[in-house]
Amino acid sequence: MKPFLLTLSNDARLSGIYSIPGKTTTTPPYRPLIVAIHGGTYSSQYFDTLPEHSAGTVSRATGVSFVAIDRPGYRDSSSLPSVPNGSTYAQEEGKYLHQYILPKIWEEYGVPSGASTMVVMGHSLGCSPCVIAASLHAQEPVVQYPWASVILSGRGMVSAFPKSQGEEQLARGRELGYVEFPPGAKDFLMFGDAQLGLASAEMRRVSEEITHRAPFGEFEDRRLHWDNYWKGYAEQVKMPVLAAIGERDSLFHASQQDIEEFGRAFSNSPKVEAVLVANAPHCLELSYWGPAWLLRCFGFAIECATSVALQPDRQN
Repeated sequence: MKPFLLTLSNDARLSGIYSIPGKTTTTPPYRPLIVAIHGGTYSSQYFDTLPEHSAGTVSRATGVSFVAIDRPGYRDSSSLPSVPNGSTYAQEEGKYLHQYILPKIWEEYGVPSGASTMVVMGHSLGCSPCVIAASLHAQEPVVQYPWASVILSGRGMVSAFPKSQGEEQLARGRELGYVEFPPGAKDFLMFGDAQLGLASAEMRRVSEEITHRAPFGEFEDRRLHWDNYWKGYAEQVKMPVLAAIGERDSLFHASQQDIEEFGRAFSNSPKVEAVLVANAPHCLELSYWGPAWLLRCFGFAIECATSVALQPDRQN
């Protein structure tokens, strides 16, 4: 995939990678632009690692365009402005995604590529701004950009760690202004014990290579605030939702009951698919399940784009 660096309407920078392929024999008539939002301590490179795990590979095979952004504070993307009193990091990032990033991505890549709509997929901490932006999009009387559905992976209802755990890391992050994992520690959280064999040794190496410092605010929000308010945003989402979590996720409680409860929070969505991926770890996309999960995401995105395009009120 190719790198990009854009200037947003607020003069901030946005970096990332993209794949805008030509049509193939399998390109659907109604094709979305898929926009991917990485999780904490990764970057847009999360979606373009080894060929079999790269969204670019599926993009070229299907003719469906794909863009992965670097969230604020990652790589060359400008940091998020200061969080005002009464708000949180994720709330402000969701507003920023909705007001500045997604309109620019649609203008730059959606319209020129001939996409009929947009689908946004988030992983782990990247799910937070997705949910908030989708909620805000649903409340717009006149939308700035089309948005057909949202895909969420590696996110659950209940953290696997109590709030009391990790206080030392939070204190250190508060002092430094960022969070980073020591070598080896992240590997276990993302993929589980190496003896389980849930991801290749090469992918574990690549995961360490693409690790990035994370803004402290996003971790503080997730640990201390998110659980208190996210359902209020989820219930305002009015588009289809695909949510999945690996059964061996190390960051969240992961069972069929957990993911179904997570899905029920999107009570005004016309369709919710809540999926427990048997035996899979937190990083679905980088695990041995990655190729299948990416294909499923592209399929869901194409399905939703087609349903939106062929709504009766749009055909009249």
